[in-house]
Amino acid sequence: MSVGEAAIGATVHYGRAELVTLAMENGAPRFLDRRRVGLLDDGLPSAPYHHEALELDIGAATALVDRVRRSVAERAGAAVSGMLATWRVGMLILPASPYERLPDSLEEVLGSRPLTLAADGMLYREFLAQAASEAGMKVRRYPRRTNPALLAAEAMGVDVAEVRALIARFGREAGPPWRKDHKLAAAAALSVLGAGFVGRSPGAERRRGPAV
Repeated sequence: MSVGEAAIGATVHYGRAELVTLAMENGAPRFLDRRRVGLLDDGLPSAPYHHEALELDIGAATALVDRVRRSVAERAGAAVSGMLATWRVGMLILPASPYERLPDSLEEVLGSRPLTLAADGMLYREFLAQAASEAGMKVRRYPRRTNPALLAAEAMGVDVAEVRALIARFGREAGPPWRKDHKLAAAAALSVLGAGFVGRSPGAERRRGPAV
């Protein structure tokens, strides 16, 4: 059997990430791993920018955000190391952030409602991406508010229904829970592995089906 380099699809939430790892085996998608990883130490707030920091003076807010950032950076690095110790993973794919980066000034972030709404999600997403990049993995993004199942169908040259069937099969192999986050992560991984799918037919008509 020929198993190619694996890809991790990720969905990130406050304090955690859901990781689904897939590979191509002889041109067919193969489920390898599904795991939840904690990205925050106990006792720290999961949304420091948009909640706790807004109620503190700037000195205390800076100290709190710095503690959370250090914790997330360490946890993200450990999560990536754990995956690489188990699988030959070459790529992480996750949604793009709404901003390329946050301002260096915490006061500027806290003074903007759009930035504070985005900052906590970016905290987890960007540190996970950074940890993967520093470990030598490629990091790919797909556009926000884009259904990755559509991207997977395009990459594989198949109907979205076939992608959904594959993801359902992965769920049976993984066992419960197999929720929306896992399905999105699996679809994201398929979207970057799809070029290696031997059943792809680039000239075939593709229909846009319902979301995964």
